[in-house]
Amino acid sequence: MPAQGFGKIEVEVLRRDEISVELVVRGIPLPVLNAVRRIMQLEVPTAAVEDVIFYENNTPIYDEIIAHRLAMLPILSEDALRKLRSPDECYRCFQEPSGMTPEEMSKECGGCFTIMRFQGEAGSEPIVVRAGDLKTDDPDIRPSYPEIPITVIGPGQRIAFDARIRLGRGIEHIKWSPVTVAGTRYVANITTKRVSEDMFSEVEKCVEVCPVKILSFNKEEGRIEVSDIYKCTLCMQCVKKCPPESIDVKPRSDEYILFYESAGQLSVKTIALQAIDILISKIDHLIDQVKSLKGG
Repeated sequence: MPAQGFGKIEVEVLRRDEISVELVVRGIPLPVLNAVRRIMQLEVPTAAVEDVIFYENNTPIYDEIIAHRLAMLPILSEDALRKLRSPDECYRCFQEPSGMTPEEMSKECGGCFTIMRFQGEAGSEPIVVRAGDLKTDDPDIRPSYPEIPITVIGPGQRIAFDARIRLGRGIEHIKWSPVTVAGTRYVANITTKRVSEDMFSEVEKCVEVCPVKILSFNKEEGRIEVSDIYKCTLCMQCVKKCPPESIDVKPRSDEYILFYESAGQLSVKTIALQAIDILISKIDHLIDQVKSLKGG
């Protein structure tokens, strides 16, 4: 029996803003779409702080707390993907201990990191240190949201540190995940039938149970109407409350919604393209492995 490939694949933008998107995807099996979703969460690389060296800190906030806040800062990563070497190339540089001499470290780890630094002292008034106050060696690789507070320096207090930024993946730590949420859901297939006049009052009341308010009753047609199937959550409340056979709701088998929100490191477009490229490379690798088992 010949293997079946994908049919016509269609992607429609249902909703999009600066940091999130909902896509209607047709012609792709749900397991494949779910693989794209998982890759978005765990394998699309972004930049984040790896470690911090404190030269001075006489504030009441411990080094570890400040380092944790720095690590969780979203770092602009569009240019970092191009300028910094991949985690696979630099993995030895992240190990503790790395087993390399300083000379080997300098040679092998070039291009694996960029530095973000801060040095400041408060006078008579306290200073709030924000993400925008941190300076990076590469201005294209910097905190995504400059207003995020890092710490407070009280009068007469000083703080100075260097933070190393590198590329990583969400599978290592959530700080490298480019999305705050990524999910898939079914698209509803809703069919309605004309009801008898003695059921009109009952149907008018039952459509009100819909939590997303997409149902209405057309008296002239004598049937329930649906305004937007893509808002349906398949809660089935309408099926339970309305007269039998007046409405039927089932999930479609060839159409799904993929939704995700960027954490600020990458655009929603880059996240999708990176995830698809990674999935294709995994499939290519699997094909090569199968061919090698068969002897080519």
